[in-house]
Amino acid sequence: MNPKLWPNLISGLRIALMPAVLMSAIAGSKLWFVVFLAASLLTDALDGFLARRLNAFTEFGRKLDSAADYLTLTTGLAGIALLWPELMRRELPWIAVGLTAFFGVIVVGLVRLGRPPYYHTWAAKIGVIGCALSMIPLLTEWSAVPFHVMIVLQTLAGVEEIVIILLVPWHEGEIATVWHAWRARRERGR
Repeated sequence: MNPKLWPNLISGLRIALMPAVLMSAIAGSKLWFVVFLAASLLTDALDGFLARRLNAFTEFGRKLDSAADYLTLTTGLAGIALLWPELMRRELPWIAVGLTAFFGVIVVGLVRLGRPPYYHTWAAKIGVIGCALSMIPLLTEWSAVPFHVMIVLQTLAGVEEIVIILLVPWHEGEIATVWHAWRARRERGR
């Protein structure tokens, strides 16, 4: 098998895990829900690493990775709502802010670009890892503070992506930061 296909296969695996994530939540199994969701989140970091390492960047791969991200987010939230309903009610304002930032980027991209952006900025990558790690103290009822901090950072990452959309509406593919977008805009203006 061509190693350049590995990142897409891993993204596909993340999507394939979502029925197991959802079924474990419906069955009331917190353990299996966390195991399957954690496996999905860990493979999220792996597919990007392999794409960079193997120089296997494709537009299809970026879209597949983003689709897996959106599906993991919505399935994970649905499972948390089923398994930890009191926690979901208590954290709903924070979750609403995070979802607004996350999906706001898609809406602005659709309006401004005619398509969702697939930038995979550094802030967004850090946000995914941080949000996943913040689930540990949140779901164990130890502390919601790490989750709240990550929601603030995720919101800032969303604002950054919106600024990138406004700065470089012609750009397709990954762009690391707003600084990189500003540099691309200046280079195009020359």
